Amino acid sequence: MPLSSASIIEVIYDHNHVSRLWSWDAVNGINSPDTSPQFTIRCCEALRQRVFRASMGPYGGQPTTPVIIKVARTEQEFSLLQWEEKVYNQCLRGLQGTVVPKCYGLFGTNDRGRKTGCLVLEHCATANDIKHADYCRKVMVAIIKIHQAGIIHGDVRRSSHILSTPDGVRIIDFSNAKIHECPNAQPRLMDTRYAPESGTQCNELMVLENGYGIADGQHLDNMLQTNMPSPLPAVHVHSHRSQYADPKRYKPVRF
Repeated sequence: MPLSSASIIEVIYDHNHVSRLWSWDAVNGINSPDTSPQFTIRCCEALRQRVFRASMGPYGGQPTTPVIIKVARTEQEFSLLQWEEKVYNQCLRGLQGTVVPKCYGLFGTNDRGRKTGCLVLEHCATANDIKHADYCRKVMVAIIKIHQAGIIHGDVRRSSHILSTPDGVRIIDFSNAKIHECPNAQPRLMDTRYAPESGTQCNELMVLENGYGIADGQHLDNMLQTNMPSPLPAVHVHSHRSQYADPKRYKPVRF
């Protein structure tokens, strides 16, 4: 494929470290007729060993779009990014910008015979003023939508993989995700009508419901013994706490 059809990014880590990477896939406006095929990404802060907060903009211009880049310096790391990019842009494309970050694409190059590169993602600003009950509801709704899209996250128990943003919750980091035909992509604890048959439970949803579906006694009372809407979609709430055999089971899970 000719180089002229590729999107090109220049990643500036510092004055001494600059990488030039390519992608031949049109993703979220990159490499479209309305945008320049060349971009500059300037790293601002190392969040982890291979994860950077950065700004992206047209080549030669001022980078203004906040992004996160995940860097691969080995073939194995790059293969993980290839998988994660497929999860974002094939399985979860319809959830980008609402449930998961927007994925701008995977860019790579051959470095002395090794495939290296970076995955460019939307930077999700965080918000801390969300009410606990609303936060729990949004986490469960987000995870259920991901399961309905055919993906299990695989490591969502880490609180660092769940971000509270001004316009909702974002689930991040799908490097451990797998294709998943969820046997019961509906809340289990909130209504016995949605309880799965024996042997068909989804372990990830079960664990998360213990932490976010019914968090503790106060949360259970407030959410279930009032006329408030159900915290989860299309579910009618129980009216009495006694319908749960052992409410103490549903204390918060500390991730």
